Amino acid sequence: MSEGTVIGIGVVQGIGLGFLTVPVNVVTLSSLSPEVRAEGAGFSTLLRNMGSSAGISIVNSLLTRNTQVNHAEIVPYVRSTNRAFQDPAIGQFWNPVTAAGRAALDAVITRQAEIIAYIDDYKLLMIATLAVAPLLIVFTKPSRDVAPDHTQATE
Repeated sequence: MSEGTVIGIGVVQGIGLGFLTVPVNVVTLSSLSPEVRAEGAGFSTLLRNMGSSAGISIVNSLLTRNTQVNHAEIVPYVRSTNRAFQDPAIGQFWNPVTAAGRAALDAVITRQAEIIAYIDDYKLLMIATLAVAPLLIVFTKPSRDVAPDHTQATE
């Protein structure tokens, strides 16, 4: 992946995060009284930053662990007796007998293990999101309390 692609993806992610967090903060902080709004904003920002840091750390450790596990599961299938290595085009670059060939094979196996780990982690995030989605319905239900009738005239 080129540097421009990574920067572009980061910009799109930042814009998306801005479109998500700004309205959430406005709705959250508008319900607070003006006296405690500053403390509420600070507390909201603190919790958001701590949650993001914890989430990034958890996903990063899962990704690293899954990459190592997937690498260990793929390696036994790569042997010097595989018929694919008899092809001169493949054997020239990925010869498991030479040190350079083993290094090239290890790089390919690691890349494949990383791809599988990313897929597994995104599946986990999707399941977690789907499991939490019903909470949105619970927390956004309108209250069933009857509001006082303000249309009556006072005497």
